[in-house]
Amino acid sequence: MKSRNGTRGPRRRANQPERYLEQLRRKLGVRPLIETKLKEVKRALTVARGDKVLAAALLGIGKTTIYRTLQD
Repeated sequence: MKSRNGTRGPRRRANQPERYLEQLRRKLGVRPLIETKLKEVKRALTVARGDKVLAAALLGIGKTTIYRTLQD
């Protein structure tokens, strides 16, 4: 869509969407869900002193999800 002066807004190259999203995340203070999930799993494991079953119970998820999150 053209603006009044006939020019378009800043153009992003096709290979830069990830870079653009990263800048936008930083600016808005939004973190990707996978990053937040991993952080919380690690925190729960610290509180549970490494007990994966207890950490899973604290988070309200299955122990398989703990293993899968740590694997990625």
